Amino acid sequence: IPLLGVTAEDADLEIRFGAGGYTGVHELRILSDEVFPVCSPDYLHEFGPFDGFESAQAVARARLIRSPLEPWRTWFDACAIDLPEPRTGSQFNDAGLMLDAAVAGFGVALARSKLGLAWLDSGRLIRLSPRAVASPHHHYVCWKPGALERWECAAFVDWLKLALA
Repeated sequence: IPLLGVTAEDADLEIRFGAGGYTGVHELRILSDEVFPVCSPDYLHEFGPFDGFESAQAVARARLIRSPLEPWRTWFDACAIDLPEPRTGSQFNDAGLMLDAAVAGFGVALARSKLGLAWLDSGRLIRLSPRAVASPHHHYVCWKPGALERWECAAFVDWLKLALA
């Protein structure tokens, strides 16, 4: 479960999403991403324009879709927007469902550039700002001490690093 450090069962290797610093395992950051605000074209037509979505006034006019996976604080801090993390509105613990909610007109979501690419390329979502800011969360491959002494584990980690470079 992302951000909670909960694992289903013992595994040789794990892919974790969060801030890193996991106890009892070695870790290697394999993927970082940037975030930016997105919404559906219909939502923008009805509630916009948002003028780059980089001011408290623009943000206040939007329904923010929330997720602990991508807190709004990241965007607010980058844009010097003095607003607290939203406490009301739709919230999703799955990034894909959050983006689907934005497509359905629930409001504005923070999209990860790599994960949100299919939604953007299809035109189902549009960016509200040319700015992108570093996400505080990353993907890590984690393993218990000694696991990379096994060739198959070491080979998989090497392949993963190359595939995501």
